[in-house]
Amino acid sequence: MRVVLTLLVRDEVDVVAAMIEHHLAAGVDFIVATDNGSRDGTVDVLAGYQDAGVLELLHEPEQTYEQGKWVTRMARRAATEHHADWVINADADEFWWPRDGTSLAQTLEMIPRRYGNVLAERENLVADPARDGTWPQRLVLRDLLTLSERGTRIAGKVAHRGAPEVVVAQGNHKVEGPGVGGRWPASPITVLHVPDRSYAQFRHKIEIGGGSLATNTELDPELGWHWRSDYARLRDGTLQAAWQARQLDAAQVSEGLAAGRLVPDTRLRDRLPQLVEQAVQPAALHAVLAGAPQ
Repeated sequence: MRVVLTLLVRDEVDVVAAMIEHHLAAGVDFIVATDNGSRDGTVDVLAGYQDAGVLELLHEPEQTYEQGKWVTRMARRAATEHHADWVINADADEFWWPRDGTSLAQTLEMIPRRYGNVLAERENLVADPARDGTWPQRLVLRDLLTLSERGTRIAGKVAHRGAPEVVVAQGNHKVEGPGVGGRWPASPITVLHVPDRSYAQFRHKIEIGGGSLATNTELDPELGWHWRSDYARLRDGTLQAAWQARQLDAAQVSEGLAAGRLVPDTRLRDRLPQLVEQAVQPAALHAVLAGAPQ
């Protein structure tokens, strides 16, 4: 049973080592990563994992946000070059976590052979305003609804059996192709999602991601609509106000906890420091925990 993770990343030095170490410890055997023109030290972190033999590093300099194309390329390499039984297509701000506490490999191995892909629902970790410190110390509340700006639940992500002709859709929300098979009706994996770790990080993500989407006129305008909306706010000077309005205050936290929409979740905060001693790149993980420059 061999699990390979694909990772498309750009300027995620504040989180990427934590994400990699988490998944390696959770049952991922190898990572195929594509760096999309990072300038913040992310490439150096990825190169360290490549030197350690647990990651293959590809480079894609085009700023056109062809996510589906680039992830499909990695997913196919996972099957053909790295002999993946299962492929997880993830983002740097996602921590895949089996609901039953087993490893990712054990969870995926339990899926009957007639099913070839499985949905992992995403739930945002949000900041507790009563806490200071780095993002792992502050993001200790899990939003069970995790609604988008449009009031709909954010889409889950899909893992699939290794297949040489797989096609991964933009956003990693679905897959197609020979050998992929039907979807397992259960969702045995939760993705702890940390898209908002600070305003500086969030603003930079919107600046580079929204800018890339804007340059690619061939993509459906509905793809990345949330980034496009925030990119428009960045350009008209209202992004920080919009971001601040989304941050929970003490009253909203109390109300959310009482209503059951929010639940305390310190799994990531507690797990990451425990991984340092066994980490493939302990210095890189320690830098995240100490607060890597953004």
